[in-house]
Amino acid sequence: MADINRDPEVGRYLNRPVDEQAVVAFFGQIVDHWERHSYGPWAVESREPGNAGRFLGFAGLAHVPPFLAAAGPAPELGWRLARSAWGRGLATEAAIAARDDAFGRLEQVAIISIIHPGNERSQRIAVKLGMKRRTRIENPVIGIDVDVWHQRRG
Repeated sequence: MADINRDPEVGRYLNRPVDEQAVVAFFGQIVDHWERHSYGPWAVESREPGNAGRFLGFAGLAHVPPFLAAAGPAPELGWRLARSAWGRGLATEAAIAARDDAFGRLEQVAIISIIHPGNERSQRIAVKLGMKRRTRIENPVIGIDVDVWHQRRG
């Protein structure tokens, strides 16, 4: 994941800077989220012959960071894949599985995705999931307004 996070093209539209300190802290944040909430982002691995088990990125639910609390109380569905995995529908497939788990097993009433307004790839995934752009909030960490996409169960 550190290599994926270090890719400037992957990090271009994230909701926080991906400096070296953030890259190092990322794994610990994910583990801590799982320990505190019993759910969190999943590892996405390849199932392709010859690449089976290769780590491609993550998708799943997490609580919104405090600096984006204006997005609301629903957990955020997020995804991030290595650039080599882009354009094959893998992020959409993983996000659909995470959404279905959120509304099924986790019994969430609603989920959100916080998406940079320039990130057309993630916007297309949100549309495929059935999410709707609900509002725009200030992201003080990167100094721009970001879109909050929303979906309710059922």
